[in-house]
Amino acid sequence: MDRTLRASAVDGRVGQVSEYRFPLPTDTAAVRIESRQYKLFKMDLGEGVPRRKLGVGALIVLPYWVVLAAVFHLSPLAGGGKGGAVFIAPAALLVFLALRPDAGGRARYVLWLDRFRFLVRRFTPMIASPIANTQPGRPFIVSARWTVVDVGASRRLRKTLRRIDAEPSGPDREAAEPFPEEGVAA
Repeated sequence: MDRTLRASAVDGRVGQVSEYRFPLPTDTAAVRIESRQYKLFKMDLGEGVPRRKLGVGALIVLPYWVVLAAVFHLSPLAGGGKGGAVFIAPAALLVFLALRPDAGGRARYVLWLDRFRFLVRRFTPMIASPIANTQPGRPFIVSARWTVVDVGASRRLRKTLRRIDAEPSGPDREAAEPFPEEGVAA
């Protein structure tokens, strides 16, 4: 398909204008208002640390330290004081890698979470359909009821019912007929 448009320019000339594409970011951070932590206990943190980064760091560092202390029975003072390096260096590296921005400007941990969600939902069908169900469920029966409304038919039906109601039936009908039918002996 031709992607050019006929249009008149500002100066009045008519010509072909090519379609221009402007790449737009998908996650636009037009306004970033973030709260900051300026003091930690009695220690001044200067400009402050964004609280979201502190939270992400705590979510990474604390479980790491619990695993080292509880599962591996390591102490920060173990190994002649070198245990602190085992506690601090890998945790600091993980926090640094998690908080680095990716190509889209988001923190890298968001990309990790997206990938984790993809791997968890990889085999779950996105659209529920009979073909996607691997295990057969209860069969279902579809039934329908139609009501056809025909104004003319309903008028004719009412008229016929009134005529039937007005006509005598049974022994009264024979008495009401003034002339017997032809060919029938009375």
